[in-house]
Parts: sequence; C-alpha cells; structure tokens
Amino acid sequence: MAFLLYRKEYRNNELFYINTGEGYKLAGSGLIYKAWIKRGKPINKGWSIVAEDLLSNYRDDFDAANHILLVDFHPDSKQRIGIIEIEKIHIYNYGDESNGSVHWSPIMLEMCDVFYREYYDNPLSDEKEGIISEIMMHLVEKKKSVEFLYLLDNWNWGRNGSTNAAFIQPGAREYFRNFF
Repeated sequence: MAFLLYRKEYRNNELFYINTGEGYKLAGSGLIYKAWIKRGKPINKGWSIVAEDLLSNYRDDFDAANHILLVDFHPDSKQRIGIIEIEKIHIYNYGDESNGSVHWSPIMLEMCDVFYREYYDNPLSDEKEGIISEIMMHLVEKKKSVEFLYLLDNWNWGRNGSTNAAFIQPGAREYFRNFF
C-alpha cells in the first residue's frame, strides 16, 4: 500500500482531490503513534481518531482541514488503480499499564472508495501518475469499507502476506462492535 497525501480544492463549486506528491506514515513513529501520545497513551482500552485529527500530527502548523489521507491499495499494479480514503481509525492497545508498554494493537480502519478503475484489457504503462494526480469527487460513489490490521509492539505493521490477520480478542471485539 502507498500512503498518499492529497489536498482538497474547490473549483466552480466542485471538489477535487489534488495529489501533493507527499506521502505519510501511519505506523512506526507516524501519525497513529503521535495520536496515541496526545491521547495520554491508553493501554488495554480502545480509542478512535478521525482523519483530520490524524493529519493535525503531520507537521506543525499543517492545514489539516484541507487535506485528506488516501491509500493506493495496489500501487504496483498495471491492471487496476484503487484509491481509498481513510476516514477514521479505531485502535485497541494491549499492553502493560504498569510500565506503559504496548504489546500489540489491532486496528480497524473506516474507509471509502475514491477511485477505482480496471485496465485488464489495456494495461497501464506510465499513465497512472497523471490519472491520479487530480480526482474529481462528484464522479465518485463513496462506498464504505473497513479493514482490520495490527501494529506490533514497536508500532510497525504486523507481518504482511497471505495469512496476515488480526485476532480480535474480547476487549477489542467489544470496542470495535460499537462501529458496526
């Protein structure tokens, strides 16, 4: 997945998403970790954050209200382009409250479609960057979806691969149930 920062721009009362050419980091020392610190480092409980609040951690004096967090969920594909928007993230941190350490964190991302197009009959070569540089939002049917991932004790993503899964244990299950 490629994490892409876009800017909102209105032209003639129509909303466009414009690629800034910048990426962002959710895991590791990225936006989720910074938000966890701002929240007082919750352990053995769930917490949620909307995209605009995540963006407020991007850098000092950042205009979070006019930017969005997009994800290209298959960046190397020549047969399709799939861009989704992160709207909200729900996190449950398991850890040791006595020393403040987090052992692992299942997360649920609430997302919506922004752009999806298949090119199986005519694979892309170098056109992708131009296609996703500017997305006209009135053409988008924003279908909602959720994805479950997990973060390790070092705040990096859990193992990627065909068997990547977050086991949703009772505390996290009760917390995430609020969003279905």
